[in-house]
Amino acid sequence: MHCVFQRFWHTNVRLEEEELLAESTYIGTDKEACARMIIDPGSLVVRRAWWEIYRAPGLDSPRMIEAPGLEGMTAYFDCGDTLREALSSPGLTGARDLFAESVRGIIQAETFLLEQRGYSSPLEYQNYWANVYQGACRYYSNMERVKQRWYEHIGYSERSGSLFNRMKSQALHLDNKNILLSGHLHDSFHSVAAVLELDQEDGRITNSRGDILLAPDLVCTEAAVYMADMEGLLLPQMGKKEIAALLGAENGCVHLIDLVSDGAETVLLYRENESSPAGQ
Repeated sequence: MHCVFQRFWHTNVRLEEEELLAESTYIGTDKEACARMIIDPGSLVVRRAWWEIYRAPGLDSPRMIEAPGLEGMTAYFDCGDTLREALSSPGLTGARDLFAESVRGIIQAETFLLEQRGYSSPLEYQNYWANVYQGACRYYSNMERVKQRWYEHIGYSERSGSLFNRMKSQALHLDNKNILLSGHLHDSFHSVAAVLELDQEDGRITNSRGDILLAPDLVCTEAAVYMADMEGLLLPQMGKKEIAALLGAENGCVHLIDLVSDGAETVLLYRENESSPAGQ
């Protein structure tokens, strides 16, 4: 068995004086790029955003491209339409996913922005999330069973400098006619892994496993059981909504769903890379 395709992401959100700096970097067999935003820590409004691409098919030299359409956007829930519209120009192709990663990081970093965001206490913030995120994942769909609240899981409510870090990876290995696809996510609050075995010819899942190593509560770890429902399905043909439904929807783990969705994209990118002149 040998590794033939890799992908890595790193998202970091820092608080420096009166600015949030959010940065998501992607580096893979296919390309290398970075999305950066400067944000007001109180309103979460974007002051400046830009995209840097260092390596990609057909790119002759590194480029830095401003994204003025994101200025004034609130980098929080429900900004997806703005991201799509603002990043539709040819020079920003591929930027949306990385800026979306940064927005997810900002939402998580809010954990340590209580004063800036106007929360009177960690308890008020916890209650806000229990209300706004109700039914969105296994943790917030089973609050009556949860034994550990958010800040009990983290252990503190104040943090300076680097507020949030997230690393994700995908690796595709070949062994005769089989694909071994492994995805890993580790961030300041979670650690999740997904391993899928596929038939190389059609991408049908022959074996699947998920492991939730670090999560806010033990109730989260139960979501891994849904991975068995993926077996027999054609992963490259599945969209994220279908994957989410199979992995438990509101009773699933959003991070496990992300890893499997990233895995489906990884298979497609590998095939595209192999079929291109550069990949031969």
